[in-house]
Amino acid sequence: MADAPLSPSVVELPGPFEHVLVHTRGLRLHAAVAGDPAAPLIVLLHGSFGGWFDYLDVIAPLAEGGFHVAAVDARGYGLSDKPPAVAGDDLRTAAGDIAGLILALGHDDAVVVGSDTGGSVAWALASAYPERVSALVSVAAAFPSDLRRAMLTRPWSFAWMIARSLVSRAPSSLLTRIPGLMTVTYRRQLLLNTAPGFHSSRRFDDTLQLRRTAARIGRAPAAIVRNNRLLTSAVTPRWASEKVTAPTLLLEPALPAWRHLNALSRARVAGPVEVTGVPGTKNLPQIEDPSGFVTAVLGFLGRHL
Repeated sequence: MADAPLSPSVVELPGPFEHVLVHTRGLRLHAAVAGDPAAPLIVLLHGSFGGWFDYLDVIAPLAEGGFHVAAVDARGYGLSDKPPAVAGDDLRTAAGDIAGLILALGHDDAVVVGSDTGGSVAWALASAYPERVSALVSVAAAFPSDLRRAMLTRPWSFAWMIARSLVSRAPSSLLTRIPGLMTVTYRRQLLLNTAPGFHSSRRFDDTLQLRRTAARIGRAPAAIVRNNRLLTSAVTPRWASEKVTAPTLLLEPALPAWRHLNALSRARVAGPVEVTGVPGTKNLPQIEDPSGFVTAVLGFLGRHL
């Protein structure tokens, strides 16, 4: 028998922040917010297997660094609304949600930080709504068409992403009914995206448990499958040709796959670009080493804002 769906309240975690529901584009997006509302805004976007809580330990330090911080649950996730899927429920929709959220939080623009598919959304937002993005922080992520190009030219470096992209194209109603698929996939994804030294830590176990719990929230599994498709989502020709003008930080590990991808990312940015990593981490530095993540982000913003 399948596990019973859980209430969204299971991810309403306590901390030095406030849980708010932000009304935009006809839905409510949940965000954990902290800091002075008059300070520059930082929006934190999670990936397919996470939620706002992926940034749990960086919200307060970023706020203490002089920012108004909002860690957001994407539509369909966590405490955000979960409307039925409709045609066009894709990268355009996801980017539009965040553009609307920035305005609804009382700001004209924001530093947008995106990890995994949250990074895909952040890149799309910076291309399609340049007036809304004061700086872009891409955490082991890329513009979808750049990732597709890299996967085609170097498939041996992106085997997991290729498999993930192909599987996510199957009907969500089928994928969510395969016994044990989500459980195995979540562990495999976290192992692949974090450094070996993290795997034996209590933090790894806690992160995995929280992510699996969030995946059992009612109506979330179908949204998770759809969100995975954003990784290599088709984009309009105009978006694909637009240069990102915002200062951009490529926060990624020093691995061959990312060295190849950051050459494509650099070519997409017309503004200043920096490339760095957090020592001892892989693709999820906000989880693996929150302090190192905050230091890297605040250092970059101190140089460019």
